[in-house]
Amino acid sequence: MAMRLGLLSLTDANITRAVRSPSLAWRLIAPDSPALAGVTQRKPAKSTARGKKTASTRRTKAKVLPALALAANEGTRCDLEKSWHGIHYLLTGSAWEGEPPLDFLVDGGRQVGRIDLEHGPVRAFRTSGTQAIYQSLSSLSPYELRKRFNARDMAAKEIYPDIWAGAALEEDSLRYLMDNLDNLRAFLRQTVEAKLGILVFLV
Repeated sequence: MAMRLGLLSLTDANITRAVRSPSLAWRLIAPDSPALAGVTQRKPAKSTARGKKTASTRRTKAKVLPALALAANEGTRCDLEKSWHGIHYLLTGSAWEGEPPLDFLVDGGRQVGRIDLEHGPVRAFRTSGTQAIYQSLSSLSPYELRKRFNARDMAAKEIYPDIWAGAALEEDSLRYLMDNLDNLRAFLRQTVEAKLGILVFLV
């Protein structure tokens, strides 16, 4: 199953609300989830006096979760698709380790309740943490990051997805990572300028 990483901008106040009520974060991240759709469901079958089971025709409506009230400058989403692990490698030189705040794609921040979107928990970074991430990322030039690309090492470290090895593919793979890094940098710049924090999640 594909693993795609996303980021979403929020005010510190809304991050606090989401940490206290994780369903608010779920509502933003996965608005089309069946758990949020308010769909009707048939009740379990009941036994009759003769011992036979009949399906109830009554339906119950699933509870619709509340939503956060977003300001005009928040709620922006950045989708890194499958590039997130390769970007983490360029930032840290490792598969799952690294020094904060540049390890933010796989670690750090505050876990938002017990929400686990199949591949890991939702994590929140407040405004100050997001600023530190952006400053650290900005200190790395595109040239320096390109030099860190090592297809053989990435394959050996099982960097997701398995697309790095093969000379014919290396330039395309590097371009894919750098394009998504540009998107990430632009998103973080916009988020910091708006004085917002972020949610990080794998879906």
